Amino acid sequence: MLLVACFAVFVGYVVLVAAGIDQQHPPDFAAFYTVARALRLGGLDAAHRMYSLSFQIAAGRILGGGHQREFLDPFVNPPTAAWVVIPFTVLPLHQAFLAWDGVCLALLVVGTFWIARLELPAHDAILVGAAALACYPTYLALGKGQYDLLWPICLALFTSALRIPSVRLWLPRCAAAVFVFTFKPDLLIALIVPAVQRWRDPVIRAAFACLAAISLIALATIGVSGLVSAFHLESYTLLKRFPPIRDTTVLGFLWHVVGPGRLSEELAAASILVAVAWLGWAWWRNPPNSPGEWRFAITSAVCLSLLIAPHALSHSLVLMVGPVIWVARGLRELHRSLWILAGWILLFNAVLLLSTTPRLTLPFPPLPILLLVATVCAWRARGRARTVAPMTSAASD
Repeated sequence: MLLVACFAVFVGYVVLVAAGIDQQHPPDFAAFYTVARALRLGGLDAAHRMYSLSFQIAAGRILGGGHQREFLDPFVNPPTAAWVVIPFTVLPLHQAFLAWDGVCLALLVVGTFWIARLELPAHDAILVGAAALACYPTYLALGKGQYDLLWPICLALFTSALRIPSVRLWLPRCAAAVFVFTFKPDLLIALIVPAVQRWRDPVIRAAFACLAAISLIALATIGVSGLVSAFHLESYTLLKRFPPIRDTTVLGFLWHVVGPGRLSEELAAASILVAVAWLGWAWWRNPPNSPGEWRFAITSAVCLSLLIAPHALSHSLVLMVGPVIWVARGLRELHRSLWILAGWILLFNAVLLLSTTPRLTLPFPPLPILLLVATVCAWRARGRARTVAPMTSAASD
């Protein structure tokens, strides 16, 4: 019954988005589309100016009419995020949006069940995967055509690459995962700590090499002036055009508690440094050793990353698909019921719904607190996983 309910909710999301019910128009995808179309038509010259506000406004004029009364969301993602949308710009906006969402939806499903099957027996994999897909961030990301839908396939590619001994087989997966990662790298800041911890692993070294290569290509494409413009545009978007009032981050929390302004911005920036330093100290002092410990430790790092990210909106919580599956595996190895996880998922979605309800004004956003609690709980759970033997299944390590 629970499995049917999860699939029904997920199908409901797809139907609502496909029918255009209760959606913003134009969606966030329009910003990706207009910049990608300008790059297709303007070539390298357009690439150098892609982070200019005037250039993006001019690129958005193709939408015409009423959309010009209100400028679209500025495009502030790295250049790779625009490159991947270029093939879709041969279609009109609405058809391109549906095609993009369709591709991302397929990859979302594949990535989610791929991760689940890597970690869990078939029955649990289907149930937990369906529950992860039925979470509210999936609907938010689908309705806006966001890149966050691709996080599960990114995690699946990288997780599977870590388990394959043959370089010929894991290197393409690692490169593909890094490419997707570059669309929104700011959401996984804290993962630098576990990456350094496993630096001797050839997959980790290859990932850093791929990241460096892609970054150099992107920098050569936009130039130093384009990089400077990108920082200015990001600052304008984050602090002036779309203030983080309802964000899931420390910054959004500080804007409510301390108040908007420079102090909140500086405290949020300091929190990133403090969080990474604290996590680095914790891993150095008590590093995870067993696969079970690593699952809980990575879950903690992902939750912390979302908490300190400079600008993590509700749809970015699609990234929690990985932690949900890793925790499910950890609970099974601890011989605990998955109903504990189900209760957390329900709480998570309820808090998110409250946070995104336009007519409800809360004294402060509760999601940052929930993410902090999840960070601490996952880290503490890794200690319990130390003495537990790994689960034996078709999906075991």
